[in-house]
Amino acid sequence: MIKYKQFQPWRNSVMNTEEKARELMAQQHLNDEQRHQTMVNRAAEVEEIHQQEDVNEKARESLAQERKNEETREESMLERSLEEIN
Repeated sequence: MIKYKQFQPWRNSVMNTEEKARELMAQQHLNDEQRHQTMVNRAAEVEEIHQQEDVNEKARESLAQERKNEETREESMLERSLEEIN
């Protein structure tokens, strides 16, 4: 008669395989979470860069407009001065 204990190594092997599978699934889940968090962080960085680029572009446009206005004022003042002299 075959005793049940003779099958015990096979049972341990199955349990070890199941445990290893659970560990691999847990590791995969952790990797997925880390990958997701990395993507979220990168998306936030890209959004911040785009916002900063927009701010910089608006600042450049504002400075260009101020320079144009200043040039127009200077030209007007120069024209008035020339008119007064003549």
